[in-house]
Amino acid sequence: MERILVLTDFSDIAKHGLEGAVRLAQQMGGAEILLLNTEPSPQGREFSATGDIYYTDNHEEDRFMVALIRKNKQRLQELSAAYEGNGVRITPYIEVGPMQEVVDAFMNKHKPDLIVMGTSGENTFEEYFVGNHTEQVIRIAKVPVITVKVTDRTTDIRNIVLATDMNDKAHNGLRHIKVLADRLRAHLHLVYVTKSGKIQQRRSDVETYARNQGLANYTIEAIEDSDIEDGIKRYAAKVGADLIAVITHGRNGLSAMLSHSVAEDVIREASVPVLTVNMNEAAKL
Repeated sequence: MERILVLTDFSDIAKHGLEGAVRLAQQMGGAEILLLNTEPSPQGREFSATGDIYYTDNHEEDRFMVALIRKNKQRLQELSAAYEGNGVRITPYIEVGPMQEVVDAFMNKHKPDLIVMGTSGENTFEEYFVGNHTEQVIRIAKVPVITVKVTDRTTDIRNIVLATDMNDKAHNGLRHIKVLADRLRAHLHLVYVTKSGKIQQRRSDVETYARNQGLANYTIEAIEDSDIEDGIKRYAAKVGADLIAVITHGRNGLSAMLSHSVAEDVIREASVPVLTVNMNEAAKL
């Protein structure tokens, strides 16, 4: 993993995401951070990243957008200068257009290995929009997305908890998690949360699944809990997880064990960053 995409709107939440990405890059021994700011284009008109207008009829909002782009470009340069160093290079970018389309095109062009986004983890008006953007990015991303809350403790990632339903179709998503764990020299904890007991059988199933996936440096566990989200969080706390990982099915939400709402709750309530891999998009790589 050599390139980390970080989206920023210059908020404190986004700044915390950048700080998390910088620490991650340092733990990897160095990486390039692609720092991207996106702004919506007024009434469909197009702008370049330098603030030039491709076509215009001198609308007041055009002049406002030009000024905004130039201001944001300066802010990106200041952020880059403040955080790069110690093997971390930061390259600033600004793009104009619908956020999801811009991010998708940017990923196809620059091919990041990982995306890091900040989130407050709270039920606030601001978080409604941040969370919506995060969900959009997770849906289209072909690489893992790590969400970092402002309340997350800042630490190296040594233990990764992967909540699994042992879906063989999740191989491509799991491959991304393996690469990240290897790069960070982190230990992988696979956990299956069941509501129906049969713990010993489930442990055996998880062990077989881990071997079939070619994992190394891992432990397995199966636990019983009436609430899957709570089970994941309790297990993560028990093993001292620095990161929780889940594999999604994109538009259809999470796989059978992990409903879409569970993923959102884990991202919002976990005390550590959460990594999400879109299984369907990862398969296209």
